[in-house]
Amino acid sequence: MFQSVVIYPQMGADPDKDRIVFEGGGRRVTLVAVPDEEEAGPVVAGLVGEGAGLIELCGGFGPVGTAKVIAEVGDRAPVGAIGYGGESLAAISRYHLAYLAGEIQSDLFMVLVPGADPDRDRIVRDHGGGARFITVAVPGIEAAERVAAQEKAGLIELFGGFGADAVARVHAAAGGTPVGSVVYGIESMDAAADFRA
Repeated sequence: MFQSVVIYPQMGADPDKDRIVFEGGGRRVTLVAVPDEEEAGPVVAGLVGEGAGLIELCGGFGPVGTAKVIAEVGDRAPVGAIGYGGESLAAISRYHLAYLAGEIQSDLFMVLVPGADPDRDRIVRDHGGGARFITVAVPGIEAAERVAAQEKAGLIELFGGFGADAVARVHAAAGGTPVGSVVYGIESMDAAADFRA
């Protein structure tokens, strides 16, 4: 079974306990919350040591945080991070400024998992004040479009092998909500492509 990991920051998180696991089609995707960027590298290195073959970082890490994780992991596993296109930059900037001002907003993470059932394979956690963290496993782009149209979120992040076509379609289905997908640096491209094969 191929194992990949999605890492995202969550204040006060315990990476040993704050995990969500989806399985299907010979793949296991584990989402792991870390309390901050500094703890991500050692946590990811440990997960790679346990067999994780692909690492995907939430957009909150940015290039600097991603570089720290890559330095910790080395060439043992490809590391990519969420990036946003020009169509989402203004909206993601507003989202980030609101976050810095202490406003908690809803986030939607969708993970590509063959055979997933988006109605069953989902975790919803309250952030308070009506904001939620929604994580949904989807089997393909069509299901991602349906979920994006149904859920209200301040941002959407796509993990597990979605490409630009999925971003465009989910962005349209969500009415212009910022949508990001995982981007790999040159040091990880070949290994990341092997995952999708």
